[in-house]
Parts: sequence; C-alpha cells; structure tokens
Amino acid sequence: MHTLKVIAGIAVSGLILAGCESTSDDDDTTTAQASLRVLHASPNAPAVNIYLNDAMTPAVDTLDYGSASAFASVDAGTYDTEVYGILPGGADTADAVIDADLTLEEDMEYTVVAVNPLANISAKVFADDGSMQDSTKVRVQVAHLAPDAPTVDVHVTAPGATLTANTVLGTLEFTAESDLLGPTLVDEGTYQIRVTAQGDTDPVYDSGSVELTAGSDLFIGAIPNMSGIGSSPITLAVSDGTTTSLLYDKNSSDVAVRAVHNAVDVPAVDIFAAADTTSALDVTDFTSADALYSDVSFPAISAYTEVGSGDYDLAVSLNPDAADASISAEGITLANGTSYTVFAMGTLDGGDSADLELVPYVDDRRSVATAAKVRIIHGSAGTADVDLYATAGTDITNEDPAFEDVAYKGSTGFIELAAGTYNFTVTPADSKTIAVQAELTVAAGDIVTVWARDEGAGVDLSVQDDSPAAP
Repeated sequence: MHTLKVIAGIAVSGLILAGCESTSDDDDTTTAQASLRVLHASPNAPAVNIYLNDAMTPAVDTLDYGSASAFASVDAGTYDTEVYGILPGGADTADAVIDADLTLEEDMEYTVVAVNPLANISAKVFADDGSMQDSTKVRVQVAHLAPDAPTVDVHVTAPGATLTANTVLGTLEFTAESDLLGPTLVDEGTYQIRVTAQGDTDPVYDSGSVELTAGSDLFIGAIPNMSGIGSSPITLAVSDGTTTSLLYDKNSSDVAVRAVHNAVDVPAVDIFAAADTTSALDVTDFTSADALYSDVSFPAISAYTEVGSGDYDLAVSLNPDAADASISAEGITLANGTSYTVFAMGTLDGGDSADLELVPYVDDRRSVATAAKVRIIHGSAGTADVDLYATAGTDITNEDPAFEDVAYKGSTGFIELAAGTYNFTVTPADSKTIAVQAELTVAAGDIVTVWARDEGAGVDLSVQDDSPAAP
C-alpha cells in the first residue's frame, strides 16, 4: 500500500522573497500575501533555478524533475518570473528557458508547473482560492501534465471496484490552458486511483491501494513516467504543500534490475533473486531453471529484468547445480520506480568465495537535454583507493582529480558533463601514475557507466552506454 508521505527529498531553498507577515516601513499595515510553489514536470530538462524580478539569488534553488517546492508566502503582485536550467559545473543556462509575468493575487495559492520537453518548455499556472475546506475530508486537485498521454478519465474508487462510466471523477486533457479537476472533497480512507483513456475502462495507470488522510490538501499531477520501467506513460506526483511523493503504476513491474559479472577469475555463473524470508538464504535450494540470469560470463552486463518491489535475497551460483562456491546478499530492498545494477565483485582466490560479494547501485535512466550523465565505479578488487580524472587531454600532470581517494566498490554517482571528448584516468590515490586510461566521447542526453575492473595482472575499464535511442 502506498502512503502519501515524503519518499523523495526536495532540494530547494524555498521562496525567500518575503516573510509571511511583511509590513511597510511607514506604518504597521500588513502587506497582502499570496502562496506559491513550483513543480518540475519537464521530462528532459535539467534541474532548474527560478528567479523573481531579476533577483541575484534564486527564489527556488536546484529543483529537479518530479519535485515541487513547498508553499511559500510572498507579497501579492506581478513578478517577472525566469526559469534557468542548471548546466554541468553549476552555471545557469545563458538564457531563461521560461520567462513570463506571473500575477499573484491576495490570499490565493498558485502552483506553477514547468511542462513539455526542454525544446518547447512552458509554464502552466494553477490558481486556487482555497474553497471547499473541510478538516474531516481530503481535498484533492488533479492536473494532466504529460503532453504525450491521451485525454483521460480519472477514477478514484474503493480498491478493486469495477470501473464504469459512473466511477469517472472527471476527464482531463493536456492543453495550453491550465485545466484542472477539482478541488473536490473525498472521505478519509483507502482508495485506488486509476487513469484510463477517455471512454475506456482499461487503465493506463493504476496506483494500487493509496491511503488518504483527513485534512490533507493534495495537488496530484500526472507527469511523464521517466523511470524507464513499465508501459504506463504517467507517474503521479503528489504534493501536499510541503512535500512531494511519486506514485508509480502498480500494474507494471515496478523495479528494474540487471547484473554485471565483474569478478575476473570466476567462471560463468547463474544469478538468482528470491523474495526475502526469515530463514537464511541457501543457494543450493535453487536450480538453474530458477535463475534470473543464466550462464553470465565475465565481464558481461545483462539486460534489465523487471520485478516487483520489496525485499530480496540475491545469490550467484558458480556451477549449474548450485552446489559449488556462491555469492549471496540477503534482505536487499528494491524500491518501486527504481532501477538497479548489481555487480558481482571480488576474486575467487583459488576456490574460496569468501571475498566475493554482490553490490547494488541505483541507476538514473532519465536523459537530460543539456548534459551527459556519467558514473564511475571502482570495481577492481586488486586495487587500493584511487583518484579519478575526467580531462580533455591525456596528460594529467597538472590536472586535479575529479574524485579523490575512491575506495573499492565506491561510486561517483551520476555526474553531469558537457558534451565532448574526455579521457577517463585511474591512478593510485595521491599519485600521477596512470593505472588505466580510456577516451570517451559523450553527447548531451547520454547516460554512461564506466567501471574499473581487474584484467589479468592489471586494471581495465568497461563502459556501458545506456543512452536513449535517437527518435
């Protein structure tokens, strides 16, 4: 069951233009106030900064896709509102990607949403006069924010209820206007939110069971599904004025997992995943027919397989009858809407599997139009801490490492790089002695993982390009 609580952090500073009770220098009259929040729903735009009235400091800082700022109180009035994308290195784009006048009236709440891909990004503005308040009910508004999704019917029902024309709460389409369903009041309780094409009863999105709490005031935006998981075109971004949560379609398998064979002296393996139980995992309980991935050889990386979210035991068998040395990891939580790459790491060390382990890494599958996303992983069991460089040339003598003292199994996470050709270099920590170096050309929109791996007596680099296919 989903509960509408914070499941994703919001990296925003908040609106800092005015306090809740701004007063004039000449008298003690209170300046009229409005409330404002911003939701990032542009599928391939980078994180953004939002400025009001040419201020030097952003009013909303580093707002990334699927996140919304908390409501903040600002002086009522008209603001020149500029949205800038954040480029690799932290600079703003040269020009605002959105530049519009925004008029905020007294005692009104405004939700400004960045929609459409970056090439034609625009803002939708939703004004709320605060009507239909009832602390014993749940107040709900729903907006269609996914340009590639069709006109839809929204059904909010008891879990498992049959969908009919009578269960339609309202119909929404993506238009240039800020059409909105609601506000409407519903009783506290457990519901199922389903979205269908207009006039149809076959869901294109299904929230599963969702608990709605009395007194909540929810803005629910259907935004493009950028997780790379499942077939639903939308994900629901649910904001309560303070926090934002993402609800993924339950009918799609809601976790994607893939495996990397990264242990140089280990033969081909079978890889297993099973729902976590209270008993200790025994790989000998598995047979090759149960394998999630079969006969995986060093240094291969598998395709993604989609599974349900939850706690899993993972295991690797070194031979088909699962009776030889193995690697296992118990109680690994796979969160819904998330993709993982699981590395089998270490060395067999003459037959002893004690140094072998499974290490999961969270993937980022959302491409952005302004940068390449590159991740570097230290996967060489035979190498101590390393420094990592990403440079234009091959000579690192006078270059500073991008990352220092990266330990075995360490990851840089995804970093954004400007399009271009880079030399990725690995050296022992605090040394300029090159252990391995490789040239890689990346374009804006690319998603790439580079990892150092053992290769014979030395170190080599593997590159996995997960860039989306060109349209």
